[in-house]
Amino acid sequence: MPVEASFATAALEFSQVLERFSRWLISPLARARVMQLRPFRDQARMERALQQVREMVAWLEGGARLPMVALSDVREPLDRFLDHGTAPTAAVLSELARALRTSSRMQRVFSETPDLPELTRLGALLPDLECLRTRLDETIDDQGEVLSSASPALARIRNDITDTERDIQVRLDRFLRSGVQKYLQSTQVAWRNDRPVLQVKPEHRRQVPGIVHDRSQSGQTVFVEPETVVEVANRLTELRADERAEIQRVIAELLRTLHAHGEDLVRTLEGLAWIDSVHARARLVREAGFVVPVVSGDCVLHLRDARHPLLIDGIWYQSAERDAVLARTVPFDLDLGDPYTTLVVTGPNTGGKTVVLKATGLIALMAQCGLPVPCAHAMLPCLDGIWADIGDEQAIEQSLSTFSSHLVRIQDALAHATANSLVLLDELGAGTDPEEGSALGYSILDALHARGVRVIASTHLSKLKDFAYEREGAENGSMAFDPDLLRPLYRLDVGIPGASQALHIAKVVGLDEAILAEARSLLVERDTRLEEVIANVQRTRRAAEEHRRQAEESVRRAAGEAKELQQKTEEVERRETWIREEAEHFVDEELRAARELLVEPLKQFVNAPSPYDERARGVLRLIEGLLQRSSLGRRREKYLESVKKGHMVYVPRFRRRCEVKKIDRKRRTISVDIGAVRMDLPFDDISWLQPLDS
Repeated sequence: MPVEASFATAALEFSQVLERFSRWLISPLARARVMQLRPFRDQARMERALQQVREMVAWLEGGARLPMVALSDVREPLDRFLDHGTAPTAAVLSELARALRTSSRMQRVFSETPDLPELTRLGALLPDLECLRTRLDETIDDQGEVLSSASPALARIRNDITDTERDIQVRLDRFLRSGVQKYLQSTQVAWRNDRPVLQVKPEHRRQVPGIVHDRSQSGQTVFVEPETVVEVANRLTELRADERAEIQRVIAELLRTLHAHGEDLVRTLEGLAWIDSVHARARLVREAGFVVPVVSGDCVLHLRDARHPLLIDGIWYQSAERDAVLARTVPFDLDLGDPYTTLVVTGPNTGGKTVVLKATGLIALMAQCGLPVPCAHAMLPCLDGIWADIGDEQAIEQSLSTFSSHLVRIQDALAHATANSLVLLDELGAGTDPEEGSALGYSILDALHARGVRVIASTHLSKLKDFAYEREGAENGSMAFDPDLLRPLYRLDVGIPGASQALHIAKVVGLDEAILAEARSLLVERDTRLEEVIANVQRTRRAAEEHRRQAEESVRRAAGEAKELQQKTEEVERRETWIREEAEHFVDEELRAARELLVEPLKQFVNAPSPYDERARGVLRLIEGLLQRSSLGRRREKYLESVKKGHMVYVPRFRRRCEVKKIDRKRRTISVDIGAVRMDLPFDDISWLQPLDS
C-alpha cells in the first residue's frame, strides 16, 4: 500500500492547510517542498521534527534571526541537469550560488547553538560546499553573468577588449576632428553587427572612406565603418570570439564540478527548504498562538480548546486580530484512547458534528507532519493511518451510489485500521433505510471497537446512541443545542447523547400541533422520554457552564488584582533599595571629601621635625583605618576583591562606568579608559555604588 493510502489527506482537505501554512514561509524553494509534506510514520522522526520547532521558538525568542533569503525553486532544472545532462541556465547557476551562500550562513549560526541540539544538528546536516560556493561566487554574479575572476585567461581577454575599445574610440575621435562632422547626421558613434560605425548623410557617402554596414529604413542615413578603425575592429571581433570561447570553457568546467557535487547540492536545497519550514512553524507558535503538540506513546489523543484549522483564515492570512478570529469560532475539548476509544457524536444538523470530525483529523495530520496545531494544549500519537468517510461524494467512475461509496471507504478502514489508527465516520448508517442503516452502523462500530481502533462517528440514528451504553470503552457525545433559542452552540459535550431536535424545531417554526401529536404517537415511548431527558440535561449543563464561567471570571479578576498588588510591592521594595544605596553613596562621597580635607594638610607635616612627623603619620594611619574599618569601607574591600579584568566599575570622580583593563592589587590600582585616555586609579576612587541619576 502506498504511504499516502492510509492517510485521508484528500477527504480532510489537508492540502488547503498546507497552502495556508506556505504563506508563512520565506522562500519559494520551501513552498514547493511544503506542498509535498506527508505524515511521518515513525514516532522518532515525528518527535524530532516537533522538537526542532520548540528549539527554533526558543532561539527566536532569544533575539536571533534566521539568515534566510527568498530562494527560487531550482530543483527541477537541477534534476534535469543531474539526470539528463541538460545544462542549467546562468540564472539557475546564480540561484545555486545564492543557496550555497545561505547554507554557509546557516551552518555558521547553528554551530553557535550548543544548547539547542536539534538546531545544531540541522546546521551540521547541510553539506560543506565552501569550495564550490567560492568557485560559483568567482564565476557567476547575481545576474547570471560570468565574472572576469572566473579564469586568468578571461580576465586577460577582457582587459584586451577594454584596451581595444578605448583604441577604437581614440581613433574615431581623431577622425571626427579631421573635419568630417559636416558629412554626418550625428557625431554619436553607433554599432552595427559589433562594428563601430558613423551615421553619414547619403549624399556625402564618398567623403567618408570606409565600409558600409547598413542603411536606415528611411534611407536618410548610411552607417559607415571608417577605414582608420577597420583593423582595430577586426582585432576586437577576434577578442570577443576568444571571450565567448573562454566563457564556454569556464562554464563547462563549472558544470563538471557541479555534477560531481550533485547529491550534496540536492541535500543543500532540501535542507534549506526544511529549515525555512521549521522557522515558519515557530512563527505560528509565536505569532499565531499555535502550540507544539506532545507525542503520546500510548495512542492517547487529548485536545484542549481545539479549533478547525480552516475556520481561522484571519490568523493564517494575518488579516485580522487573533483574538477577534478566535472569538468567532467555538473550541472543543476531546479525549480519545483513555478512558474510551470510541466516541459516538449525535445532535441536530448544522450543529458542528462534521466540523469536529474534520478538525480532529486535520490536527492529527498536522501533528504527524511536525506542524504546530491550533489548540491550547495537544497530545497526539504517531498514527499508522487515518481513515475518513466524510462527505456525500458519489464514486461515479466506479458507478457507485452515495451509499455504496460510503461503504467502499468504510471497508478500507475495516480492512486496514489497527489499534494505532484513527477512523472518522460522518453520518454513519445514513443514505439507506434507517433500520438497516442502524444495524449496519452498529456492526461496523462493534468490529472497529473490538479491535481497539480509535473511532469518532457522527450519526442521527438513535440505535447507535445505545452502542456507547452497551460497550465498555465507548462514549456518547453531542453537539450542544439551545432548544429555547433554536440555535446550535457548536460545543462538543462528552457524556450525553444529543437529540435530533426535529419535533422541537417543528413546533417552534409553527408546524400544526395535530401533525406533531401524531408524530409523537408514532415514536417509541422510550425515545420521547429520552429526548426530554436530554433536553433537560442540556439546560442544566448550560446553567452550570454559565455559573462556572462567572466563577472563573471572578477568579481571574482576583488573580489580576493580586498580581497588580504584588507588582506594586516589588516596586516599593526596589525604590527602597535604590534610596538606601543612594544614601550610602552620599555618605561614601562625604567621607571621601572629609579624608581629602584632612589628608592633604597632614602630608605637609610628614617631613616635619620630630615629634610632629610621627604624629602626622599616626593621624593619617588613624584616618585610613577608620575609613577601612567602617561598614562602607569593609563593603568596598569585599567588592574590590571580586573585581576582575573586563568588569565594569563606577568612578565617582568622572561620574561614569568604565571597563577594567588591568588590576595591580599590590599597588592597589585599577587601569581604566576614560575616553581615549588610559588611567591608573587608586582603589579608593572606585565605588560599587552608582547614583540613580548617573
